[in-house]
This record gives sequence, C-alpha cells and structure tokens, in this order.
Amino acid sequence: MDLNESPVESLQQSTVSVSRIAKPRQIAKCGNITLLWAGADLDVPVTEPLTTKSVPPLPITGTAMPCGTPPAWASNRPELCDALPWFRSLQGGCYFLDGYCWGFLIDADSGSQAYMDDEVIITRIGGGCEKNKNGELVQTKAHTASGTVFDALTNSMRHEVPVGMIIGNKNTICATKVPHRYNVMDFFRITDIWFEKVDKLPTARIRFEKLNLDRKSWWAAEDSGDHIPIDQRTSISPIEHPACNSCLCTSPQVYEVGWMCLQPSCHQFWTLNGILPPQPLAYHPQFLRMRTRQKQPVRAPCSLVPDLLSTFSRDDTDLASARVTWKGIVCPQCKRCLSRKYWVGWICETDGCTFQYRFPMNRVSLRSVVPELEMGCAGHRLPRKSKDIKMAPVTQYMKNYRKDTFVIPGVGLVTHFAANNTVNCRPGGPNDLFNQLQQEDFGLRRYPLQQSVVAGTLTSHFAVNYGMPYKYVVSVDSRPFNTAPSVILSALGRLTWATQQTVREEEFQRPNELLTLGYFEDMSIGYHDDGESSLGPTIATLSLGGKATMSIRMKAKYFHGRSRADKLVADDPVLPGCLMYEQRSELQRKLKDGEISLAEYEESHQKLFQRRPKRRLGEEHPIGNDGVSSKREAPPFCVMQLNHGDLVVMHGPNLQKYFEHSVVPDGKLRFAMTARYVMPDQVDPSEHWKGDFAPNPAYEYDGDE
Repeated sequence: MDLNESPVESLQQSTVSVSRIAKPRQIAKCGNITLLWAGADLDVPVTEPLTTKSVPPLPITGTAMPCGTPPAWASNRPELCDALPWFRSLQGGCYFLDGYCWGFLIDADSGSQAYMDDEVIITRIGGGCEKNKNGELVQTKAHTASGTVFDALTNSMRHEVPVGMIIGNKNTICATKVPHRYNVMDFFRITDIWFEKVDKLPTARIRFEKLNLDRKSWWAAEDSGDHIPIDQRTSISPIEHPACNSCLCTSPQVYEVGWMCLQPSCHQFWTLNGILPPQPLAYHPQFLRMRTRQKQPVRAPCSLVPDLLSTFSRDDTDLASARVTWKGIVCPQCKRCLSRKYWVGWICETDGCTFQYRFPMNRVSLRSVVPELEMGCAGHRLPRKSKDIKMAPVTQYMKNYRKDTFVIPGVGLVTHFAANNTVNCRPGGPNDLFNQLQQEDFGLRRYPLQQSVVAGTLTSHFAVNYGMPYKYVVSVDSRPFNTAPSVILSALGRLTWATQQTVREEEFQRPNELLTLGYFEDMSIGYHDDGESSLGPTIATLSLGGKATMSIRMKAKYFHGRSRADKLVADDPVLPGCLMYEQRSELQRKLKDGEISLAEYEESHQKLFQRRPKRRLGEEHPIGNDGVSSKREAPPFCVMQLNHGDLVVMHGPNLQKYFEHSVVPDGKLRFAMTARYVMPDQVDPSEHWKGDFAPNPAYEYDGDE
C-alpha cells in the first residue's frame, strides 16, 4: 500500500474476529458480536509451482526482468485514477466505495512482514504510521477491527469481491523490476485479515491471492519456468485455524514458528507459549502455498482494463462533453492510462505512440444545455432573493439587461448583467458564440496545476489564452490577438462594453487579455482569487451555455482576523461582514488611539474567539451571538445565478486581495470568457505584441445588439 501518499486513517476499536475461517463453516465470537463466514467449501489448498521454502519477511528490491508487460500503466496518480473506474484514490492506497474495497496499491514501504510472489501478496493495512528521524515508517497508532477502510476490506473478503491490484516502482517486495511508475497487476481476492504486533501496537495484515490461477503473472521472473495450471497442482491439507483457549476465537497459523492468537482484544494476543515471538518471522509454507479453487468464480463488475472507446460511435456527438469522456481511457496502442487533456479528444503523449481519438465537432446543441421554455427570458429577468445572503444589490433595468450592482464598502463592487433572449438570439450574439466555440479548434486544453498535493493533477476545466500572457493557477501559453478567431474578438467587444458600464471613465482600462475556459459535465472551479500582481483592478466575464452559480465570499483569514495557524493577521482591515465586526473594530480603534498596546490587542483578539460557543451535539457549526457561524470559511457575500449570455464585472484594487469567488456549473457544457487588463510593465517586453488590439468596428458592442 502506498503509505507515503496515504492519509492516516485511524481504525476504531472493536473485537471482531476477521480471519477467514477454513471449512467447515465456523462461528467466531468476540464479546457480544458473532460472525459467520460461508463459502469456505470453496477453499481447496493446492501446491504452488514455486518454492516451498519458508520465505523470510525481508524487503527485496526487484532486479530480475518480468516475463511480461502490464495490461495498463500510468506515469502519475491522476492518470491512473482517470482511466480506471476501480481505482479513483488520488492519495490513499485503498480505493473503497459503497462499503467495499475495489482497488489496492502496493508501493513504497509495505511493512516489515510484507511478502509477494507470483500469486500472493501480503501487506499491512495502512494508517497509523509516521516517519521517524531516519525517514522510516513506524507504527504510532493501534489498528482495530473497525473504520472505513477496514470495513471495506472485510466486506470485500466476505463477499469475495475481486480487488484490482496495482504495483508502483517504489515498492520493496516485488522480485522483478516493474517497468513503469504505476503498473496494473490483475484481479485478486482477499483470503485473510489478521493482527500482529508492530512497534508494540496491534497492526492489521492482509493476504491477497490472485483470482486467475490458470494464467502466468506478467510480473513473474523470466526464468521462473512454465506455469502450472491450478487443476494440475497437488493438493495439500488446509492451514490450521485453532481456537484460542482464552478468547475462544480462531486464528490461522500464519508463521512457521508456531500458532499464536491473532485477536488484539485477547490477553494472549501475539504471544508464543506466553512470550513474544522471535524476530524476524518466516511465513508458514502452507499459508503461502494454499490456493482457492472456486466452483463458480466471482466475476468483477468491470473489466480490469476498461475499453471505453468501443462504446462510442461516430454518431454519439453528444457524448464529447459528458463526464465519462473527460475522466480518461487506456491507450489501445501502448496501454498507458490517459487523462483527457485536450478539448478535441485523447492524444497519447508516450514517445513513439501515435494514438489519437478526436471527437466530431459541433457536438452539443444549446437547446440541450438551456432548459428554459424559450431558452432564455423574453423580457427582463427578476433578481432572486435569498434569505442566506445579507447583501442585496442595487438593481437597474437596461434595454436588454438587468444590471445588479453589489457594493462592498471600502473594497469595490460586483456587477451582474442578466441578459434576455432578445440579445442572445441576435446574429453574432451569445447563441452564435456558443456554437462557434465548439466548431473551431482554437487550443482549449487542461493544464497541470502548479501547486498541487498530487503531482500531475490537471485543472477541472479546459483553457486557452489570447493577448497578453497571464499566469493564474496554471501556466497557459498565450496566443496573440492577431491570430484570434472572430469568436474571441466578439467576446472581447462585449466584455469591454460591460467594463465601461461598471467603472468610471477615468478608471477604465481597455482589456488586453482574454482567457477562455470550457467546462464539461461536473467540472467546476472552487474558491480562488484573480489577485496576480500583473493585473489591473477590473475583471469581466461572459457566461455561455449551461447556467452556473457564482459565489463571492471574504477570505477566511480576513473573516476571522486570524490565519489558519491562529496567528493574528497583520494587515487586518476589519471589513464589514467579518466575524465579530463591532468588537474587532473597537479593538482596532483602541490600538490606533494608543489606549492599548499591541500585546494587549493580541490578547483581547484571542479572547474574542475563545469565548465563541462550543459545538453542541448534532450541530455542524455553532452560531454565535452575532448570528454568524464559527466555521473557518465565511458565508457567501453574494450569490449570482449566471445564465447563458450573462456578464459579470468585478472591480476594485483590493477586491481580489480580501475576497474570493467560485463558479459551479449546472449543465453539460459551459464556457466562461474572461477579459482583464494586464499591466505591460509586469510582462516581458518581447511578448507585448500579443496584446496589441486595434478596435475593430465589426466587433464593437453597445449593449443593444
């Protein structure tokens, strides 16, 4: 299991016996809990074609070459998780869903007793480990027979759910050298879960057995000899499961040194004749060699390597933006897991591989993403009231728009232009722009996030930039305006008009950059700010296609006046709407007037939050006397429903510093075209020409067209 990347999952205390019981059926009792495991009549231990010597539990480094190649592989975790539906765990080593384990990763340190051969894997269940000063993982928390991961593994064992196994090239137990960073192995079944004592703490172990025993494993060594099918192997007696004379629970004899009770709740747990067992331990040969011959093999609910492409036809033009198509596929040529990086489809980037799959253009109709009766409001839309939002906008009705202005005292303003169907339907209007964005390939793609916990994570949107270079959460190559298609220039004209309608003439800066984002089904962008130092104070966005909800809230550190590390914010502006506004304003006044020292200010500020009410049972976040939740994030300052053709302008030199915004689309396909003024002195002079744009009357917009 990838313990270096797995979050620590604490397993809660229980005393349930979890060792698989050999035939005949047996009942395991611990306290007032009784479990009955059926299906043991399928267990027929047979001789393994490999060595029967006791194997010491020492890590081994793969040096021999494997006899085959993996059926699928990936260079990073996001690719792996995008392409395999049975393993969507970006950080954890165990993927579980609906109470079952579906996928398991072997990588990095698997534990001191880890073992692997051609058909069996023994590893520890992750969690409760930390690195010591030497960089070694040590057990710091006891494992118990409960918790989300443990329950999922136990359920998969009881119901014989096939578990897909993946091995990484940082593993310490495979005898052969795996070729890629992450390599798909095969489907396995869980045969046993038991407990040992590691670093004086109970630690859960798990035994996996390959499901298909009639086929040689690709990770077997080249010189390992011919594979012996399961039906041709010589049977041996099953491993013994004696009952403990103290707790009466059964445990398998896992180690050659002798039988021990493997129930952590028993006072005889992990003792051999009353003393701790010697180290290191060798596994019992029968425990390693036993295999299961199933009368009716359990079939996995999905393929080990799914073939998504075979489910498409050239007529399925409406699938291009569906969620299933942007998650990923396995390249049919080189078997690499591919994330959907490109708007046009999948393009394999493996050296020497020529695979491409391009979707047909003109894929999604506007009618399919706009559910309203006439695809928009015939007259003026009415503003929606929300009891959760305290700030109401100033509303003004224009010829084709409703203009809502939210004023943030001392910070800036946000203006929402709600379009009607009249302006959307005109030639060159939002309806035409939506169709043009789909018909032309002008460079939309997903980029790796610059700051991400998991390397290789891609943005949850497609992007292309025209005009002056702009670096936000990712680095996007910028294209010059003189190569921009008409759809880009038309959108720039509308956004320039919206900016002029929002800011005073002396503050107006003509946009010289336009970033287009494309969202497929279920894509969204969480709370963030556009506060790069190279940007001017105004940001304007045109929304096309499916509707979306845009929320704007105060950043947590300014809402609380304290950082996540509970340190006082040095430049706290104490904005209206922040937590404990009146009390904090009074403290700041006293500090500025010299009535209290900085140390007294810090102490009083700390006490304000210590007096906040504690969470009561059943209450997610307590509400203080000021009527505001004490959760870390601020409530939304304003929430806008962005419909097809709507424009939003955010203006203010400190708006992006103190506030952040999110956009959550609700539909199959949406575009957001955002224009900004990028300050030339913040950009390399050699790239200034990209932002040159001579106003063209053909793309000017006055709000009436």
